[in-house]
Amino acid sequence: MRFVQVIVGVLCVSSAGVAWAAPVVREASGPNAVSIQAAVDQFRSDLGANNGVVAGSQPGGRREINWDGGGAAATPTIDGQRLTRFAARGSTFVTPGTGFETSGAPSPEFADINPAYGALFAPFSPPRLFVALDTNVMDVFFNVPGNEAQPAGVTGFGAVFTDVDSGTSTVLQFFAPDGALLFERAVPAATGDETQSFLGVFFDRGEIVGRVRIVSGNAALGPNETGARDLVAMDDFIFGEPVSTEGFVISPPSGPIFQIGSFDLVIGVDAAAAPVIGGRLTFDGLDVTQGLVACFRPGALRRGGSTFSCQVPRGFLTEGEHVLQAVVNFADQTSRRNAVRWTVVGSSQQ
Repeated sequence: MRFVQVIVGVLCVSSAGVAWAAPVVREASGPNAVSIQAAVDQFRSDLGANNGVVAGSQPGGRREINWDGGGAAATPTIDGQRLTRFAARGSTFVTPGTGFETSGAPSPEFADINPAYGALFAPFSPPRLFVALDTNVMDVFFNVPGNEAQPAGVTGFGAVFTDVDSGTSTVLQFFAPDGALLFERAVPAATGDETQSFLGVFFDRGEIVGRVRIVSGNAALGPNETGARDLVAMDDFIFGEPVSTEGFVISPPSGPIFQIGSFDLVIGVDAAAAPVIGGRLTFDGLDVTQGLVACFRPGALRRGGSTFSCQVPRGFLTEGEHVLQAVVNFADQTSRRNAVRWTVVGSSQQ
């Protein structure tokens, strides 16, 4: 009977009071950097202070990549299909193309690929730009800053683009650590050449982003741009502080939950070097730590680690989308974080 009372007081009341809401979107486009500066600055403010290349996950803030290392004198930088140079900032880039290029002298704005591109693209933060080679698709994965091997998640991601001509050609897709698509949106277009566009998405209700897919334009760089071919380059990447998601699982995963019976909410945490000293649970942005901790029944993983389970009775979640986020803190001052987004589907079954 105790778990029923706890869940009624936590999940049912919370879900009735605050429904899931779309993430915060900051976007702008125009002829030059000034046109998008306010939107970029607002997105930075959403995420918090810039943590630069400080190793390890910080309590809050953001990371940025502007591609401008080496300055105007730097020659083009070519990377392979997996780019790990920015693992110190908490991100790794992967492409199905042949690699990546960061523009450089003596032919900036990718005029080394096609001389016409010098008049097509312009940097937001001079002097360098970034593209995937032989494709218009890339993926951003997150890691604990300074530790490429430890996967992480963030609460938001944004990017600057140049020469987005079509309102449908350039898209950001945001995926949860369990692979579920959380959100997608097209980058706003601008008329003309050397234009600037920005799209930033901040998940303020608890979702965690483990991967971002970027589709930049509708074709790879190489040929001349035509009326049907929208070629796009990238500049600054801005994203929330990466926090480890390794060995931290919430079940059921993101997806539909049908109101035809009870289900077990289970949180699994792999063994860590330091003991757990605390944590936090939020449901649709509301702190429900006290209630759910009272409901959880502890268990153990055979491979080492702990589980915490709580039975959620039928009908205690209202129809619609809900987000549960969990954070655990360890004695060595590290943390792990994960989240799921459920779509609760009503049923007439008795």
